[in-house]
Amino acid sequence: MKLVGRNVVVYGAGASGISAYELLIEKGARAIVYDDDPTRERATSSISVFKDADLIVLSPGVNPDKDFLLDARLENKTVTSELNLASSVCVAEQIAITGTNGKTTTTLLIDHILKRAGIHSHAVGNIGVPFSSIADKLDATETAVIEASSYQLENSAGFSPDIAVLLNIKPDHLTRHATMKNYVNAKANIFRAQSESDYLVFNADDEEVANVVCEAVSRKVPFSIEHTEPSGAYISSGFVCFRGNPVIPVEEIDFKGDELQNVLAAVAVCMIKGVSAFCTASALADFKRPHYRRQLIAIAEGVYVYNDSKSTNVSACLCACSSVGDCVLMLGGQKGGEDFVNLFSHLPSNVKAVTAQGENADVIYEAAKTCGFADVRVCDSLESAISEAFEAAKELKCESILFSPASKSFDLYENFEERAEKFDSQIANYLSKR
Repeated sequence: MKLVGRNVVVYGAGASGISAYELLIEKGARAIVYDDDPTRERATSSISVFKDADLIVLSPGVNPDKDFLLDARLENKTVTSELNLASSVCVAEQIAITGTNGKTTTTLLIDHILKRAGIHSHAVGNIGVPFSSIADKLDATETAVIEASSYQLENSAGFSPDIAVLLNIKPDHLTRHATMKNYVNAKANIFRAQSESDYLVFNADDEEVANVVCEAVSRKVPFSIEHTEPSGAYISSGFVCFRGNPVIPVEEIDFKGDELQNVLAAVAVCMIKGVSAFCTASALADFKRPHYRRQLIAIAEGVYVYNDSKSTNVSACLCACSSVGDCVLMLGGQKGGEDFVNLFSHLPSNVKAVTAQGENADVIYEAAKTCGFADVRVCDSLESAISEAFEAAKELKCESILFSPASKSFDLYENFEERAEKFDSQIANYLSKR
């Protein structure tokens, strides 16, 4: 991407936008940052800046359907993403991971294994470190492991990682993408510009994924927890395997049920790169899962308490449920587009009771009734839901309490991290009074 002398507007004054701006200035472009919020530092809120721009770089949080952006496209101005900009100036190997659920965990797993193998690896992107902040500083011996969200990918036509990973595609972010078709198209941008020499690691168990990867020209490497994939990664006789060779016993890693898909994806990527099975197994065995992804935060009254606040949709919740024993499931958050009838229709039998609190508690209750799930306890606060969950666990002899809301957090919190911290503190407060 030619940058010297170009007039560029970076839309969005968050971390990604500022990093993109600094990269552009360094590369000789004439750049300015625009933000809808007139109080943002280092940015203007005058849309007149778009008039003279020939390149517009969008931050992930920006809705690309604004009228003046549509006008820019009609005038044949280039509208691209921070991800695409960073990728275009990066000479390092690029591994990009996307999916509705599991992106962060898989990104960190791959980064952890590569570092164990002595590879200079850097986890960037949606994980919290803007790719554009380091893209031009990496050399050809290094590897960028990029977590890519649908928001980043939807304006990233031309993005071509050396290895793309497509974990799963489930209904999510439809308020942004409007239709499932648009959402799938955004995710597919992770591989559409790849060449025949690149790799696409994909989930053969996911119907949406299996359908969309048919159009890929890159070398496909499948993974499956349901059946043997001779050309990829799979589970066999209690082992994680790759192309016929055992890597590590499942019982030696902190992943269960559907979570094993993240492990298989990471194993496939790292084995493709030539990392040894011994090194891969060693890294998997001591990997520490990210905060608030089925994180064990307490063992009290014989009950394991897990914080899975990152569960912001139904499919993430179902994945977490498959990874614990008999449990009380704590649901609830912002009222939105989540299909709780679908959740209760597919809820595994190890879920013995449910607490519902938050803006959508009534929706959860009605969905449970529709599906014949009897033990749903509606609560008026997180504090009362915790108390009810412990009571239910005691009554039903459950080994776990799983806080996996299957909902966005914006009814009461800024983000899922704030919700998670509140849950941790409320658990600590509850236990201090016992």
